[in-house]
Amino acid sequence: MKKKKINIDAIISVICIVLSIYLIFSILKFHEIETLIRYIIIVIILLFDIFIIKRMLTKTKQKGKRKKEKKKNYRVILIIVSAIYIMLSIVLNTLYSYVGKLNKNVIYSSSLVSLNETEEVDLITVKNKKIGIISDNGSDKGYDLAKEIIKEEGLNKNNELVSYDSYAGIISALLEKEITYGFLPSNFADVYSTFEGFENIGQKLKIIVSTEMEESKKDSALLGSSKDISEPFTILLIGIDSTTSNLKQADSFNGDSLILVTFNPKTLTATMLSIPRDSYVPIACFNGQYENKITHSASRGTSCVINTIQNFLDVKIDYYMKINFTGVVDLVNALGGVEIDVPYSFCEQNSKREFGDKMIYVRAGRQILDGEQALAFSRNRKKNSEFCSSEWTQGYRDDFVRANNQQTVIRAILDKMKSFSTVTKIKDILDVLSDNLDTNMDEDTIFSFYNIAKDVMISSSSTNVLTIQKLFIDGVGQTIYDESTRLHLWNYIPNTYSVNEVKDAMKENLGQKEHQLIKSFTYSIKEGYTEKVIGEGPYSFYPTYDLLPDLTEKSLAEAQAWAKNFNLKINVEYKINNNVTEGLVLDQNYPVGKRIDKIDDGTITLTVAKHEEKNEEPKEELTDCLNEQDNKVCILPNFISQKKEDVVSWVNKFSNTIAIYFEYEESDKKAGTIIEQSIKEGTKVKDILEKNTTLIIKIAKENNS
Repeated sequence: MKKKKINIDAIISVICIVLSIYLIFSILKFHEIETLIRYIIIVIILLFDIFIIKRMLTKTKQKGKRKKEKKKNYRVILIIVSAIYIMLSIVLNTLYSYVGKLNKNVIYSSSLVSLNETEEVDLITVKNKKIGIISDNGSDKGYDLAKEIIKEEGLNKNNELVSYDSYAGIISALLEKEITYGFLPSNFADVYSTFEGFENIGQKLKIIVSTEMEESKKDSALLGSSKDISEPFTILLIGIDSTTSNLKQADSFNGDSLILVTFNPKTLTATMLSIPRDSYVPIACFNGQYENKITHSASRGTSCVINTIQNFLDVKIDYYMKINFTGVVDLVNALGGVEIDVPYSFCEQNSKREFGDKMIYVRAGRQILDGEQALAFSRNRKKNSEFCSSEWTQGYRDDFVRANNQQTVIRAILDKMKSFSTVTKIKDILDVLSDNLDTNMDEDTIFSFYNIAKDVMISSSSTNVLTIQKLFIDGVGQTIYDESTRLHLWNYIPNTYSVNEVKDAMKENLGQKEHQLIKSFTYSIKEGYTEKVIGEGPYSFYPTYDLLPDLTEKSLAEAQAWAKNFNLKINVEYKINNNVTEGLVLDQNYPVGKRIDKIDDGTITLTVAKHEEKNEEPKEELTDCLNEQDNKVCILPNFISQKKEDVVSWVNKFSNTIAIYFEYEESDKKAGTIIEQSIKEGTKVKDILEKNTTLIIKIAKENNS
């Protein structure tokens, strides 16, 4: 009995057909890209499959050597086509896989921490301790995870839980030893080490126990808009300053750079706004939405950042993309460096935020920067004169300069990527991008950008069809006491007029507001034409906040006169102190730099010096100038040529409180003598009190000329 021969042609044909079907499914995944071309390719594949099937079902009548040669050639063709199918399927699925990695799951974490000096203990035995926990706002996963640890370790039985409005408040309380333990995001060292006053927080605190949970963006309500990007949309670019080269998608992060882009695919116009990281705005997830640096919103997660910006700029954010700046090192190195014209010589910490012999030094001028140098250029905003010589500290730099530096690096990277075609290099680049980018776009949305990019590339071959309008938020700096960090922090107060202009420009580009045509403009051939940056100003008014001054070393009368101007009440607590002038303010219950509008009940409590009464001397009764107005004490004397102490001594003789304000100005009179008083001598104190008038005393100060 003859054994049946294995039909090799049939096996190869079936394999080829199976591989073709796999390739067709791989092609169909890219349904946002080149629909016509994809269908043509699929039709060609299917026609070839039909040919194979027909060939399998049809018995050839040819014999001999010619038949064998045809079979051999047919097998070679099938093998080559199968190899092409495999290669294309691998490439397409690998690309799709890389794109899928850009939409990472969200990791929420919480760790119980303490000062490094705190003794190691079994948590079950912990009693009578204060433990800091973030306040529950109904959506904070950090609070939920902390409660899990509390329940598992039994920490709620014999300890006091203290709620804080921010994680920075918990850190401050730990450093001040107001609490023994506190719950923070597990990556707190990476997030908060760039906060002023918390630079070495990773060395000062230790983690005792941690827990975390992982959610998809859909479950975390962070999935992107369902809007078709053929319609105008917004995208928020979030630069993360991390010490690690991989973007572990922890929801708490250090939001170092915020760029909001609006894009209109119909007109191919975009607006680009770099939001100053120190912008002082209401933070959506903070209790009462109190104002703080906008960069601090990132410590409470992506939702907090997005909601804060949406409230601030009155625009819905459809998509976001997080970019890990540390990944710039690997990306630039994979590209073989990028060409940048560095405007000034500088020194900067390395990617691990290390100074000393780890510093990065870059000279001014056009040059090829490697990864570490490009990252240092992106980060630089200070002169770092305490670490570097004057050679590296020339030239002005600040947050706005750094924002421009970052955009320069991004443009240089994009320019370099255009020229790359080596497969191995492209794979390296994709590896870096998938590790260091995160977005709330799904695969279909990402691939749909292909059509926009194609339109731009085709149209821009002859002209620059893509128009990008730069926007700018103008403002003014002001140092304000921060309740959470308990530090005086520099903030950038956005100008309302500038913000409104920026809002209008974005809404116009999104088609939400009718475009206002500019009907006329002036132009000088000598000066040339410079396009106006929307929101740049200048403006006639730059509002700031009224802040509490240092009232210590002032007299009670001066403090009361100041408080009266701001409709504040003064509550006085006297303290015996014979070493200073009686009536001198020794202490105040609120810190210097606190916003006046945030003072509870509009009342300030002052501690005022009072001299101890001697028993042998009878106490002199104070005159009531409302009832004893004929008393000489109740008549305003002439203080010209006298001293400030004489005014204070006179005021202390009657029981009524008169508002007195001292001003100092240069004069040829002897320094310290009174040169002018706002109310005439002989005026009754009763009249001054009833008219609620402030007595202004001008005192000569030393003439520096």
